[in-house]
Amino acid sequence: MKNWQSTIAFLLIICFGIVFFAGGTSLFSSRVYAGVTVDGVSLAGCSREDVQQLLAVWRQELLQKRIKVYYGENSFDLAAQQIDLDWDIAAAANEAWNYGRDGGLWTRMKKIYQAREEGYHVTLRVQYNKDKLDRYIAEWRQAVEREPRNAAISMQSGTVLPQEQGMRLAVETAGPAVLKALSTVDVPAVILPVVTVPPEVTVQDVAARGIGDLWGSYTTDFNEDDINRSANIILAANKINGKILEPGAVFSFNEVVGPREKEYGFKEAMELMDGELVPGIGGGICQVSSTLYNAVLLSNLTVVERYNHSKALGYVPLGRDATVVYGLLDFKFANNTGAPVLITAEIQRGRLSIGLFGRGKMKEAVKIISTDKKAILPAEVRKEDQTLYLGETEVEKPGKPGYEITTLRIVESGGQEIKREVLAKDRYLPEDKIIKMGTRMPPFARAGGE
Repeated sequence: MKNWQSTIAFLLIICFGIVFFAGGTSLFSSRVYAGVTVDGVSLAGCSREDVQQLLAVWRQELLQKRIKVYYGENSFDLAAQQIDLDWDIAAAANEAWNYGRDGGLWTRMKKIYQAREEGYHVTLRVQYNKDKLDRYIAEWRQAVEREPRNAAISMQSGTVLPQEQGMRLAVETAGPAVLKALSTVDVPAVILPVVTVPPEVTVQDVAARGIGDLWGSYTTDFNEDDINRSANIILAANKINGKILEPGAVFSFNEVVGPREKEYGFKEAMELMDGELVPGIGGGICQVSSTLYNAVLLSNLTVVERYNHSKALGYVPLGRDATVVYGLLDFKFANNTGAPVLITAEIQRGRLSIGLFGRGKMKEAVKIISTDKKAILPAEVRKEDQTLYLGETEVEKPGKPGYEITTLRIVESGGQEIKREVLAKDRYLPEDKIIKMGTRMPPFARAGGE
């Protein structure tokens, strides 16, 4: 029985082989089999050397390729060499030539038949500098992305400002799309994949909650000529704009604004760190949190978490600032009313205004006052300096005083004080006065010593 089955199987293979060869394909050909392609180009009938030469020419052409990367009105040029793009043509040549040559007789005939009928595409292995491509993608994100804008209420007119959709670059598909375009001879451009991001708050949301009365607002000024710092202020203000806080909910500045990183659109600007002004990503954010803090105070809402800066600032009075550091120091406040509260943040010509709107007018009046202000004199620090002669001095830094101050919130109703609370007792460090002391010997002293 087994011998009979083996004989039948052998005869079937022989018969299939006769039909196979009648189709014009030889198992023992030294050429690439029909249906085998690379990048859509047929390699059928090519010798091993032909394949290598063909792919080498193809590679040289692609190494010089440039494409247009665009979305809407934004257009960028990108060359293969800018991201160190290359292709493993040796592996592709081997795969193309070896296809149909591995395995037993039946396996080989099956593969060759499938290639002839259905095609077999050799995928080139792409090699590139991921860090360089990521940097270009980051630039494209800066150009095409737009934060969604919540519906909000104008502090000037009281009208509801409509929401706007945001735009996000689909980073996970942008890279592969660019690599494919650069790896294809007849593709001159690629459209960046962008998805829309809906706003959290719409005009309908505001109307449904009956929000429309301004409870408290505060305005601070900033230097528009400081481009990066201004950009950070605008970005953070847009993130809190239109946020609705339901009754009993707690607002976290860090949670809403998010990490201060370049990938999220924040830029490098000067910020106060350990008492010194240093460059940092997101510099200027504290002006937004401090402006919001004052609007919260004037709206008579409950402050949950707040910290003062280590040194005095110029854009708010002493005791009225709120520093934030992502993951470390936050500014939080609670909606202690029975109605939802909406935050509006507006920027016009170097002025940041933040207001809180609720349902119905506030019945109480709020005052913020400061008491017990005490100056802390700066220390005098002397340091040696070899560029100055003995006896000479020079003030390197004049120093600034520090302060201790207590901030109160007074709530009045009908002209009568009904509540007085201590908001904070803050301490701002002084800035040392630094004096350089000369240590260099005068010329006559050196001459006398000789």
